[in-house]
Amino acid sequence: MPNNYKRSVEQLLSLADFERKARADESPDFHLLRTRMLMERLGNPHESVPAIHVAGSKGKGSTCAMIAAGLVSNGLRTGMFISPHLHRMTERFTVNGAPITEDEFVSLFERIWPAAEEIRSRGDAGTVSVFEFQTAMAFLHFAEVEADVMVIEVGLGGRLDSTNIINPAVSVITPVGLDHVAVLGDTLEQIAGEKAGIIKPGIPVVVAEQQPEAEGVIVSTAKLNGSELIPAASVKLIEESPNGAGPQIATYQSAEAEYRIELPLLGEHQLANAATAIAALETFGSGFAPLDPDLIASGISNVQWPGRVQVLDQGPPALIVDGAHNHESAVALRAAVNRHFGELRKPVLVLGSTGGHDPLAVGRVFADLEPSVIVTRSRHPKAVEPSDFAAALKKVRIPVTAVTESTSEALAYARNKAGSERPIIATGSLFIAAEAIEAVSGIEPEMYPDLRGSAGPVRLSPGESVTSTPA
Repeated sequence: MPNNYKRSVEQLLSLADFERKARADESPDFHLLRTRMLMERLGNPHESVPAIHVAGSKGKGSTCAMIAAGLVSNGLRTGMFISPHLHRMTERFTVNGAPITEDEFVSLFERIWPAAEEIRSRGDAGTVSVFEFQTAMAFLHFAEVEADVMVIEVGLGGRLDSTNIINPAVSVITPVGLDHVAVLGDTLEQIAGEKAGIIKPGIPVVVAEQQPEAEGVIVSTAKLNGSELIPAASVKLIEESPNGAGPQIATYQSAEAEYRIELPLLGEHQLANAATAIAALETFGSGFAPLDPDLIASGISNVQWPGRVQVLDQGPPALIVDGAHNHESAVALRAAVNRHFGELRKPVLVLGSTGGHDPLAVGRVFADLEPSVIVTRSRHPKAVEPSDFAAALKKVRIPVTAVTESTSEALAYARNKAGSERPIIATGSLFIAAEAIEAVSGIEPEMYPDLRGSAGPVRLSPGESVTSTPA
């Protein structure tokens, strides 16, 4: 990294970092006061750009990417803020699909830092966190480039997420599942309540198909806020074809138009995400800027969103990467592989996990397929210690073939184990998927200060199935 950019990134990561930190003795300090104070000092730029705000447990990133693609295709200058990133921090802030430059990152950082320091020095609101700072960077940048619209992905939960200071044009809630239970609650109702916290009075909310417990909470919250609830199912999938490893061919029908899409993202779950994106775009178009259905279809057909059921190598052996980190996403991954590549048998799994998720969830979903499991860890400071992970898998009778200390080492072992017939699936966290992409594609990642060195790796207690550190 160039010196100015590297210095800015490292200084940013010196702040309270609930996403990357590994220490279990630091409790997250979530509230909206600091973000509001920060934005006031910057002139409240978030109020100048219409927004589509997306929360959920599954598919919210993919849905954001499809929404943004549909907006860009319609000629709207579109900012998108997502987390986490795969390889470089600049990926979190894009305009019309292009990440901000390092110079833009440095400029934003240097102008926002004094405001963050002023808040810290007051002593009554705590220290601005990394994600709060990044949220401010996104809002300020999108206002300064005069974006027509911004697509904002919730970082964690919704109600107390720093992005929730916006009053959007449309709110979107993708499927809700049990995830980040240490922070959001251990029932679907509790977690749905946090996600539904993005619903604003009088603002329409597009809602993907939900489990009954979550649906009840979201419906009641929308009613309480006088917000029109628009089911994503109102956009009906009337024809589809898996098309092997190629784009999924799908036709949707809404009350307004028909959409024929060649969706590059694989898996039946992405067809559902596309319906949610179309519903959100139609809702935005009806209130803010008329959108051409043909251009919406064209945009979604060209969406790019790596690390999600991505085929890195057709093989043999075939190599597929995905960020599945909980039960629901693992089920979707398994179904997607079966759908596009034939019935899955005896895969070689490269598995790593991070704190805040159930590290055994993915292994359990694939256990009946007689997999060869290679346990590893990403560079992420919250990566679960591989030896603990392997021991926990063995306790639930999921045999482990090998334990490695890096994703690249695990992939090398997997290629030898797989031979020509068995597919390799690298998953368990988005960070494992990202590092597999880097290893295969020769991408040079950013390297951050190694927090693992001071805080230690995330450990599992004997018999523990869910990590104890907050997400």
